Amino acid sequence: PCDPRVTVQKDTMVPNAVTLVIEREDHTVGNLLRMELLEDKEVLFSGYRVPHPLEPAIQLKVQTKSEDPGPVKAVDTAIERSVATLDKIGEAFAKAKARH
Repeated sequence: PCDPRVTVQKDTMVPNAVTLVIEREDHTVGNLLRMELLEDKEVLFSGYRVPHPLEPAIQLKVQTKSEDPGPVKAVDTAIERSVATLDKIGEAFAKAKARH
């Protein structure tokens, strides 16, 4: 089942592009995903915006070089890499905390 917090809108004007609307998130998640996506050699464009400061949502736009892997797969990979990085940071923090 799809989380209703995330919707994917295919861009009809730009090839291999989608806009993800992520509810109840802000610059923290938007910038994390944007930066991770820009590390992917298949990603041509990645950017996000907060449509309105009082609206708790971000819009993340992604364009890839081709449909394979495509923008949705690129976002999926970026999320996986971000989680792996945060896991490593968490482990390092736990070790540092244990030493004190």
